[in-house]
Amino acid sequence: MAEKDWIARYFAPLAQGLGAAGLKDDVAQLGTSGPVAITTDAMVEGMHFLASDPIDTVARKLVRASVSDLLASGAEPAEALLTLGWPKARGEAEIATFAAALGDELAAWGAQLIGGDTVTNPQGLFLSLTLTGRCLSDAPVRRTTAKTGDFVWLTGCVGGAARGWQVLSGGVARPENGGVSGPWIDAYRLPALPPLATAGLVARHGSAAMDVSDGLLIDARSLAEASGVGLEIDLGAVPFAGGAADEAEMLKLATWGDDYQVLFTAPESRSEQIAHEASEQGIQLARIGKIIDGSGLSLGLQGEKINLPETLGFEHG
Repeated sequence: MAEKDWIARYFAPLAQGLGAAGLKDDVAQLGTSGPVAITTDAMVEGMHFLASDPIDTVARKLVRASVSDLLASGAEPAEALLTLGWPKARGEAEIATFAAALGDELAAWGAQLIGGDTVTNPQGLFLSLTLTGRCLSDAPVRRTTAKTGDFVWLTGCVGGAARGWQVLSGGVARPENGGVSGPWIDAYRLPALPPLATAGLVARHGSAAMDVSDGLLIDARSLAEASGVGLEIDLGAVPFAGGAADEAEMLKLATWGDDYQVLFTAPESRSEQIAHEASEQGIQLARIGKIIDGSGLSLGLQGEKINLPETLGFEHG
């Protein structure tokens, strides 16, 4: 099947907005007004997902990776551009399944496809999604504006994807068996993002924020470095998927990544209101640390400082 046929048959039906022009043009017209945030995420077979992972979960994970960036910026998803490098070894049925799951996932977050590009890739599957979002305040919440004295908050829990990868790659379940499932495998293949209401919570109260995708510790350090402050995490306050038996397990789960939760800072004076709103809106939220004078990341457990691990998370490049 030619690339233009993929577009007409499977992706054009997803692009119903006027700005998409039925995917018959090289450009799209953005329909979002007011302050707009924009993010792009790429996924590569063998690095971000296994070749045996069900293709519908790959599509949904691609969307969620970008949605988490927008939630952390205090924006709601709006319009998407897809770049698809599809290998010849994958048949038309998989394209159909991928497109259907992509459309369903975008719609679940209130977004729609407006354009993109498709190519045949001689190797594995390559994907990239650019997603715009409607800012719920005057501008996106950045990772550069944390202040000394702010409390550090985390949505959801971390470590579920790490446990799923261990199951799939460690022989407990064979990776080639795409039908294998379970709570940890599901957490790896399809991360459970915080609710859409998280964007509003961050927009109203956040002084700085980012998503947790490369590992809690490395992302927390990134926020601290970008803001020019120190960030202190109490590992005992961090919600770990399935719990953590000891310090070693905590550090392992806190450095793996693919959690797609939201890490944000806010003034101490907002704490009661943040906790109340999170409870009302069904957002799982934990206060895990504090912004301090100095620089970089520091860790504590049961009142004692502990050494940072050699690797804090996934390093790009």
